[in-house]
Amino acid sequence: MDLFNVRAIEVSNLAMNGLVERQTAIASNTANAMTPDYQRKRVAFEDQLRTILEKDNIRRDLRMQNSLAYQNDKSYKPGYSAHYSNPMTENIAQKLPQEQMMYIRQVDADTNSYDPEIIRDTRWIDYGNGNNVNVEEEMMDMAKTGQQYNVLATVQGRFLSNMLEVIRSGGS
Repeated sequence: MDLFNVRAIEVSNLAMNGLVERQTAIASNTANAMTPDYQRKRVAFEDQLRTILEKDNIRRDLRMQNSLAYQNDKSYKPGYSAHYSNPMTENIAQKLPQEQMMYIRQVDADTNSYDPEIIRDTRWIDYGNGNNVNVEEEMMDMAKTGQQYNVLATVQGRFLSNMLEVIRSGGS
């Protein structure tokens, strides 16, 4: 496990935010189960998370390919030059295609563009008053969403507990 994989925490936070939005929509659906002509809402965010993770995997692969290329680069001399610049950074900036560097640096843009989508469910199941809310289905969705949230919260809690333990023990 990568001890300082902050990106995993960021992505799990995005997932938890999506689950909170879903819980809010389910609560609204349940509260309006008897409201005439109410159309239930649902929240979609999994495809956005999948896209973020796929892009992160591509970025990781680009960094790995380029770092392996630098390890085999005979012209690279480790250490700092007389004017205290980092030759590794200069090497990367000179050798990486501009498109790859820009793609690697777009992590924040992907995270900031994340926005769970609230969708009106237009399937027409009339329960007598033009309403399409099935309370039993909403309760099952509520339980499932709660379980998913609890799993993510537990994983984050363990990650942070492990990190705290490393800090307390002095990193040994």
